[in-house]
Amino acid sequence: MIDAHLHLTHNGRSVEETITHIEAIGAEKAVMLPIEDGDDEFGWMTEDIVKAHRDYPDTIIPFCHVDVTREDAVTELEKRAASGVFKGYGEQKQHLRLDDPRLENILTICNELNWPVTWHFQEGERGYNQGIEHLEVLLKKFSNIKFIGHAQSWWAHISADVPAPEETLYPTGAVKPGGLIDRLLADYPNMFADLSAGSGLGGLTRDEDFTAGFLARHGKKLMFATDCPCRDGKGEGLSRGACFAQLSLPFLNRMLSPNALEDILHNNAVRILNL
Repeated sequence: MIDAHLHLTHNGRSVEETITHIEAIGAEKAVMLPIEDGDDEFGWMTEDIVKAHRDYPDTIIPFCHVDVTREDAVTELEKRAASGVFKGYGEQKQHLRLDDPRLENILTICNELNWPVTWHFQEGERGYNQGIEHLEVLLKKFSNIKFIGHAQSWWAHISADVPAPEETLYPTGAVKPGGLIDRLLADYPNMFADLSAGSGLGGLTRDEDFTAGFLARHGKKLMFATDCPCRDGKGEGLSRGACFAQLSLPFLNRMLSPNALEDILHNNAVRILNL
């Protein structure tokens, strides 16, 4: 099993606790995502991923990130790519719109590298990578990038009926067919998604009848992931008292055949991330 979305020091845990988390949920490896946002909002630096990968090379799949607002962002990303260490780019999580030209400068490099890119889509005040309707333009322009969708506004668009972000970022209830992400996953071979966090779990569990068809249609495009900040893979340090893996794995086991489950837990990540 591979966790396609994790952060090294999420919720103040140590690197060692992160490794414990990976092992405790039954994963062999995890994609480790820095976020260099320029606002000191996260401060999860690429250099820390590099060090952790040196210490745990068989467990950590290193991605890199760069603050796209830096004047030297392209040069810095080219330098990181030349190291040969990284398997992809992200998590791209900054207070930008998707049509920001500085973002396209970075995507040009990722496109040349045939890299996967993990995105946090969140509309609303102080949102991230806003204007999800522009995503289709990027999918067409950067066809070598494997776009990995994640977060609240991504999963809200599993339905054609999407509430305003100020109303809720975690819609519930029946899914109206014809949602944006259903179409993008079907129409674009370079569009993928990870199932992480409360947004992924909520998107899949809100309407199980719809989800059964969604999983059947897109089973080769989805990757198991947690984005979990707990320290031990069991929920330590979380108010809800449960690791995301402990919430999502039973659901996936119930919804999927053994072969389809193996794709989402392991095979898709190997293929999508070029492992």
